[in-house]
Amino acid sequence: MSLIHLFNPENDLALAHGKSNYTAPPNAMALHHAGEALPFWFANSNDAVIAPNLDIKWLEGIKSKTNIKASIFNPSIHTIEYKALPWGWSLDALRQLTNAGVGNNALIPSSQIEGIRQLSHRRTTIEILSRLNETLTFQLPPLPFEAKTPYDVIAFAKKHNGCFIKSPWSSSGRGVVNASTLSERELIRRAEGIIKRQGSIMCEVSLDKRIDFAMLFYSDGTSVKQIGYSLFFTGNSTAYSGNIVTSDTLIEKYLSTMISIEQLHNTSYALESVLTDIIVPRYTGFFGIDMLIYNENGANKIAPCIEVNLRMTMGIVAWHLYQNHLAPNSEAVMRVEYGKDSFYEKEPIFEGKKLVEGSLSLIPPGTNFHITLDAKRGSKTLQFSI
Repeated sequence: MSLIHLFNPENDLALAHGKSNYTAPPNAMALHHAGEALPFWFANSNDAVIAPNLDIKWLEGIKSKTNIKASIFNPSIHTIEYKALPWGWSLDALRQLTNAGVGNNALIPSSQIEGIRQLSHRRTTIEILSRLNETLTFQLPPLPFEAKTPYDVIAFAKKHNGCFIKSPWSSSGRGVVNASTLSERELIRRAEGIIKRQGSIMCEVSLDKRIDFAMLFYSDGTSVKQIGYSLFFTGNSTAYSGNIVTSDTLIEKYLSTMISIEQLHNTSYALESVLTDIIVPRYTGFFGIDMLIYNENGANKIAPCIEVNLRMTMGIVAWHLYQNHLAPNSEAVMRVEYGKDSFYEKEPIFEGKKLVEGSLSLIPPGTNFHITLDAKRGSKTLQFSI
């Protein structure tokens, strides 16, 4: 089945709003417009991408160098044989797809959206971790706590020496605050605001993080299977900054220097079973489970479910880039940056329409957002990037 892609990175905010008449903040919409070409990098050859403002000359230039073959969506051409695949599903995504000319036959029913919305709430991590506790033989971190009042948050913060508060619906590290950096008064103010907007707030014990990573999954409507890994970094904050683009084998080898390969595999098998029960009835498509390796009393441990991203993720983009657009024996770093006036592009070198070395912009230049792929031949990406 051919697909119609839509890059709507504001979708987690739209899920928090819960209605179709959502208006995203200016920065979110700026990323939406700047990045509308991103799905071309993971779309199949017969797919189409909703990109009404895309620079056609830029797209033609990229197609001449790479193996991108998807086309810009045209409602008069892309009709009954297509299914829609936005970055994430929400009532707002349905509205955007309909306004772009996508027919109802290509959309999921609106009745399915609320199930996806509830699964996207951070409380889903509690159910997943509770089930993993019954299956995995190694110790897991404490369960998150869903607070309904600011005073519940204060009590949690006082009980634990370090904790994070998180908005129930948010993404890419945004909506996450280290409570230890706030005064009690400011913590109450922040908690009141989040609870007023989203109904509750999630509290989690701080962990001595060594590295962020994710397992990537696909739900085919019958079962959930792991398809790969995502090794990402957050810079100096909790906000997403970029991904290592390399083989799953190398990522797993790197992770196994900190945690046993058996724990990684057992976590994957357990999650496939748990997620099949929880996710399959309500969601079909790619998604990611954010994790981390942390240190406790001198021992490395795995936190197997920090966040459920029930949508496309930048980690899945990185996985597709390695599979389809990076030359053999090359590795790369994908970076997402904001605030730069220009992007310096080191001349990219291609072989067989795949990037070997150099820097490549994955979206048209000309905005303050930059999504770039910096490639090198060899296996030194992990060393120079982490």
